[in-house]
Amino acid sequence: MPKPKTTPILNPKPQSQITLSEYITAIAWSSNSKYLAAATASGELALFDEAKVGNDLAQKLHKLQEPTEISVDCLGFSADGRWIAAGGQDGKVRVWDLEGENPAIAATLDLGKTWIEHLAWHPTRSEFAFSLGKYVQIWSAETLDIVTTLHFEQSTVLAIAWHPSGEYLSVGGDGGIKVWTSTDWYEDPILFEMPTATAKIVWDRRGEYLVASTLDNLVVVMQWIGNDFDASPWRMQGFPGKIRSFDWSFNKTSPLLSSSSGSDVVVWEKHADLNVGWEGEVIKGHNSVVGAIAFKPKSEVLASADENGRIAIWKNARDWVQALETPMGEITALQWQPLGKKLAASNADGELMIWTESSQGKGFR
Repeated sequence: MPKPKTTPILNPKPQSQITLSEYITAIAWSSNSKYLAAATASGELALFDEAKVGNDLAQKLHKLQEPTEISVDCLGFSADGRWIAAGGQDGKVRVWDLEGENPAIAATLDLGKTWIEHLAWHPTRSEFAFSLGKYVQIWSAETLDIVTTLHFEQSTVLAIAWHPSGEYLSVGGDGGIKVWTSTDWYEDPILFEMPTATAKIVWDRRGEYLVASTLDNLVVVMQWIGNDFDASPWRMQGFPGKIRSFDWSFNKTSPLLSSSSGSDVVVWEKHADLNVGWEGEVIKGHNSVVGAIAFKPKSEVLASADENGRIAIWKNARDWVQALETPMGEITALQWQPLGKKLAASNADGELMIWTESSQGKGFR
């Protein structure tokens, strides 16, 4: 008996595609899905206006910054989609105002020779936090000024993540994680100690769990209980290599967590029995290192991408559905449009691609 045909979730070929000057280091969608931005290792910063009709990305392009031969490594949009900020190797953070007909530079923060590697906007306010060596600074687009400077102390800052409520800012580095309260930046931060440096931290969408990875490939899931972490976190070990990516599903009462390490993608789910903790299932669809994973908004559709240019799409976070057609090249970034109708990806050859929802696949969750 023939197997039932798998219905695709996305059209297999990119709807839109453009080649930028160099390796694409970061991409981001605005929360209103109007804009897609991409930054490159040559310092180019491109903004695409999705409100413009058609599929030609060249027609939608605003060049916020021409190549400077100095890498831009982090970028992001404010919660309301009005502002975009970017930072990188030149020690500057630049902020553009997108409110008018044409994007306008609103501020340039010259921070000396310190490489700006991490930047995260507040989930509701027009403020963002960015790393500055052993410090984190918070800057306001409303006042065009620094709100506060936080001293991590133990090491260079390796990770920044806002709690979804916006009430807390978590910062990772050597020795663990510090959490500051946004209503009183001068209050001593909560410290969650880790055996080595914390490399990645990601909150789930509800703000109930924080997942962290360390440089010795330990993964820790901590439950947030009001204003502190539960004293007994879950620890996962035995990964084949560096943890390269995390993402949480959107719509579960107890969310799914996905992680990538080596060629393995693991989907974790909290067991009803607290003694069991989080159980992981390896989903096999890659033969090379998986550098990016992303859940489709309000669904359990998962995309995973590797260094050979393979992008796999899974439904129910486990069942393989399709592979998208891409040029052979390491996928450097992967992000779903907030509306969930498009998926954007970039590669090491400077190619930016957008796939659209398949009319056959509508209704998958």
